[in-house]
Amino acid sequence: MDLPRRDPGDIFLQPGAFQKATEKLRNCHQAHAWNIVIVYAFDFRTRMLPFWYADKRMAPCSVRTLADVLDCSGFKNIRVVLQQWNPNFKPSRAELGGKPIDILMTSAMQVHAEPSWDLIRDAHTLGEHRPLILSGGPKAIYEPTDYFELGPEPGVGADCVVTGEVYILLRLLQAIIDHCRDGDSPLTAFERARSSRGLDDVAGLVYLSPASPSGKPYAVNTGVQQLLQNLDELPIPDAGYRVLEPPHRKETLSPDPCPAQRVGKLSIISSIIATQGCKFNCSFCPIPAFNQRSWRHKSANRMAAEIKHIYEKFGIREFFGTDDNFFNKRKTVVDFMTAMVNTQTPKGTPLGKEISFYTEGTQSDVFNNRDLLPLCRDGGMKAIWFGIEDITGKLVNKGQNESKTEELIALLNKLEIETSVMMIHSDDQPLRSSPGDLSGLINQAQYVFDKGATSYQVTYLGPAVGSSDIDVAAQDRIMFEKVGGQLVPQTHRDGNYVMASRHPQPWKKQTNLIRGYAAFYNPFNILKILLRYRRDKLAGKRLMFQAIGHIGLLLTAPRMYLWARKLKRGPIKTWEGMQKRRIPMVDIADGCQSDWAIRHLPVDYLPVRTAPAADIKG
Repeated sequence: MDLPRRDPGDIFLQPGAFQKATEKLRNCHQAHAWNIVIVYAFDFRTRMLPFWYADKRMAPCSVRTLADVLDCSGFKNIRVVLQQWNPNFKPSRAELGGKPIDILMTSAMQVHAEPSWDLIRDAHTLGEHRPLILSGGPKAIYEPTDYFELGPEPGVGADCVVTGEVYILLRLLQAIIDHCRDGDSPLTAFERARSSRGLDDVAGLVYLSPASPSGKPYAVNTGVQQLLQNLDELPIPDAGYRVLEPPHRKETLSPDPCPAQRVGKLSIISSIIATQGCKFNCSFCPIPAFNQRSWRHKSANRMAAEIKHIYEKFGIREFFGTDDNFFNKRKTVVDFMTAMVNTQTPKGTPLGKEISFYTEGTQSDVFNNRDLLPLCRDGGMKAIWFGIEDITGKLVNKGQNESKTEELIALLNKLEIETSVMMIHSDDQPLRSSPGDLSGLINQAQYVFDKGATSYQVTYLGPAVGSSDIDVAAQDRIMFEKVGGQLVPQTHRDGNYVMASRHPQPWKKQTNLIRGYAAFYNPFNILKILLRYRRDKLAGKRLMFQAIGHIGLLLTAPRMYLWARKLKRGPIKTWEGMQKRRIPMVDIADGCQSDWAIRHLPVDYLPVRTAPAADIKG
């Protein structure tokens, strides 16, 4: 099921509300000395195609934005820890300025959830001296109750989960400060706010109810967040880079954060927020629902100023827009790229000549706006990641087809813009098809290479939490709960593993993914690139991606084959329809049980509402 959303007229914050929240916190001087550590959780088992190269070379935008906003709000003792750089970090051993952590914030994608739980368990080893634990990120947004009662002892878990964007965190911190007395720790103040219902009006929180019966914990959901409409209200990215923990293998924190002049050498790519939202409504994608079917973007001048600032202060030249569909609106593209062309560096050269901008877009939208591609190239656009999914349009039809693919890739190659193709394999797609038929997985991989695609990824179609597909998959009993007697790990939710299928031999579909990658990344294709090297201006980039792909395939194939072997040997136990939630959740408005991103069976000790969960507006 999709995430619930607010009424159309109540989706966005009032203009200026975000800035008012930061200004109010800036006046709370008693809290500015709190030690805050933000950890981006990372599971090293995910270091495989298509993620392995960029995962260590791009400091995630999410945790950097938290640090930017906290710094803007007056907090001074902040450190951002990336587990991909600091794999042995333990909150229990961390100190800032000789003092332990006051607030631990964890952020995790679905596939990195398990390390985030380990961080929380470690923090709890400090007992009554532990920090306040706040969790966020995609895993927390879609499955917030998974952060409670982690074990091995009762009560081990996050104190509060943020199910949305950074404004919710600001409201939460303000509520904690409002309930803070002299000498209180943030944890003590939070408990006071929770017990006195001081968090009820902060939409976007989930926390354990203090009224839970003994041995029957349940969580309280304060409703659906309001979104920040004007993204220009976010601070310019700066502090988030200046408080990064330098890479090391220690369990503790370094005395000082990473020097600014070193940041650009470690994080050679900068992820930035340019636009958010998508006009498509694919049943397998949870993104439109999270954005409440809205479209948001920064102003053109703001985005150009942001890129210029990061380039000048940290020496970063490559930028990846974390866009769901950059070409969603034509005017946005025109304004953004024109601003990039007109913005000059201190050298007096156009910014677009000094940096490389990468983004995502659907093939049909880029094709419909292909006359803008020369402007995009002048503005610094060097690569586009295309969610083509299936060239034939049989899996999902977003206007893509064979002729558009060929024409668009040819145009992009002429303009020296790299084409990075993202495909989806499914139960119904054959491994190969007959000549002239592009329905086969390998046929499509070979086709996009021959037409000039620079890089390629293929993932398996599985039901994502928060999408409309997941309830269907649960009811149809095709979601794998256990394989070979073991629970399917969180790491297997990245599309690299077949973890839901109607196919009678799912292990064959797993090996197909390896064959799809091998059809694009192989020595014969390297030879083809070398033979036309002088005639191809992107040949150097193609060789680089082939090298990355070959190494990635060496990392990926053994893990995929191991999973295929487990699927073949079995047994495979599927979800038997809807399940009882491990930690049930009630809505703050009526105290009735609430579903969130996936439907569950109700428990017998909490009231059940008669209206469907999707009708809850927050």
